[in-house]
Amino acid sequence: MAHHGSVGRRRFISEQILPLVWLALILVIVGQVSLQSVSRWLAGEETKHIVPVFEAPIVAAGKALGSALTAGLPEWKLPTPFGEIDVRYTLSYIIYEWFKLPIILFLTTYGMALVRLRISTRWLERTLGRNDLLGAVGGSVLGMLTPVCSCTVTNIYAGLVAGGASQRASSAFLFASPALNEFAILFMFVIVGPAGGAIYLAAGFAASLLTAYLAPVLGLDPAKFVGRVIGSPHRCETEQLGIMVRAHREAVALSKRLIGVVLLSGALAGILVNFNLTLVESLKQAGGAWWGPIVATGLGLPLDINAASTAPILVALHQVVPIGTLISAMMATTVASIPEWAMLNRLIGRKSTLKLVGWYAGYVILLGMLLNWLLA
Repeated sequence: MAHHGSVGRRRFISEQILPLVWLALILVIVGQVSLQSVSRWLAGEETKHIVPVFEAPIVAAGKALGSALTAGLPEWKLPTPFGEIDVRYTLSYIIYEWFKLPIILFLTTYGMALVRLRISTRWLERTLGRNDLLGAVGGSVLGMLTPVCSCTVTNIYAGLVAGGASQRASSAFLFASPALNEFAILFMFVIVGPAGGAIYLAAGFAASLLTAYLAPVLGLDPAKFVGRVIGSPHRCETEQLGIMVRAHREAVALSKRLIGVVLLSGALAGILVNFNLTLVESLKQAGGAWWGPIVATGLGLPLDINAASTAPILVALHQVVPIGTLISAMMATTVASIPEWAMLNRLIGRKSTLKLVGWYAGYVILLGMLLNWLLA
């Protein structure tokens, strides 16, 4: 009897209390970030500070946790062929990623499941559920309004697919969110002027649409994996449950299956962050050489740097390196990374991941070379 009572209490907490707690957390985050954006707008701050970044509270909490847990560690740096690894900073960054990534994966999956179950499939079919040009455009626009790094976008991507987003809409989002976001667009308009900014915006938007239409060729179809994870053999029983309980079960199921690769991607991000300056030195050496975009892409793709962090690096190189090479560096470091590849490998398989990375690399190199030629 005691055992059954304990199981009943755990089930009550997991299916009645926790769904409410997670929903409250989503509402608090959305409310806090929105209020902060409005306050900054009323205060007349710059546009880049007004744009709402809904992962910001989670990021801030993760960084604070990482710093607190590693504050007492001694300074210890390990030499490698690619540069030094700061052990304390690496551990702090890994803790930050391990805090941030699972929460974003869970909240995105839970939130999208709630939307799908609450609003009905018709709403999704008219928006992100469309597998046509309008669906692809919707995914691209959503990506532009969701500025996240490459290691984070895969978690949201999985949540969108679980929530019913189409192959084209989710694929367009996967490209646009890290590469074509507010920070990158504003940076390009400020540094290279309206013409360069417009080229960057148009090229990035076109690339996200191309990614959407190349999705079947690239193997961007995580729906099978997601469907196996959140599908229930007791469908009739599941449909009788409340919406919040069903959404919570889906989020838990997907998070459990992906938690291992999420933690692995976080650890890889913590290691790679030590080598961000290697890219800067290599770009300086390349200078105005025609093969600069190739170097920028080859070194930038594995790294985990978001657009907000890339901007000050590129500003310092603006007078030394051609704009096309800088754009290749920005797109390469934001659109993909080794942590993202690890996550995609789990979702779509190794072969499809390699094809996707090859597509990213080819596009970024060609864009950089074209811009260097046009703006020479």
